Amino acid sequence: MKKIILLAALFLAFTVLKAQTVKVDASGNYIAVKALKDSTGTAAKPTGKTFTDTKGNTYPVMISKNGKLFVVRISKTGNKYNQYLKL
Repeated sequence: MKKIILLAALFLAFTVLKAQTVKVDASGNYIAVKALKDSTGTAAKPTGKTFTDTKGNTYPVMISKNGKLFVVRISKTGNKYNQYLKL
């Protein structure tokens, strides 16, 4: 029973641990850097083009880090989501 509890505790400890991104300052000390996320949840870049839906609304077209085109839509409740475009 003790072995099972020990293994479960070790498993939990390893799942909680994760790597951190650090940088070195001028004096040689390490500083933790927080990863920046885009507001859409992806590393999206604007293409400079627009998408017009059937209702006449115009949205800027973005390209994801995987090369997929999408627009950021806002639902009636105010939630943002990505609508991917099929060519």
